[in-house]
Amino acid sequence: MLSATRDVDVPCERVWEVLAQGWTYTQWVVGNSRMRAVDPNWPDPGSSIRHSIGIWPLVINDATIVEECEPPHKLVLCARLGPLGAARITMLLHETPQGCRVEMIEVPVQGPMAAVPNSLALAAAYPRNKECLWRLAALAERVEPSQVK
Repeated sequence: MLSATRDVDVPCERVWEVLAQGWTYTQWVVGNSRMRAVDPNWPDPGSSIRHSIGIWPLVINDATIVEECEPPHKLVLCARLGPLGAARITMLLHETPQGCRVEMIEVPVQGPMAAVPNSLALAAAYPRNKECLWRLAALAERVEPSQVK
């Protein structure tokens, strides 16, 4: 299974705080162009965020729904992508001596995307997911401008 990973210099609980704030998704999820609503009980199972994907005027309004939530180590989402189908995104947070290792696994589960073999879908999503994790880490670490190399 091909997954994107990133080591973050903060504890899993700090990364989880970012994941648990649904309004931050446009800041770290590549392709998510705007947030429209976040359920007040996010990220409880069954809760959702409503978002838009794409660049105007080619925007798809849809939702991401929580399938599983085990704070602060596991979040499983079903990200709907309009007519393209849906993808299951699994976020795993592992304790490390320096902080946290975040793992992101994305596989298609519905619609035309589901016809793509998982190995090919994982390889295609890998660069995007690496960028997502870079952005998530930046939010969790709250890096100051003087710290950026």
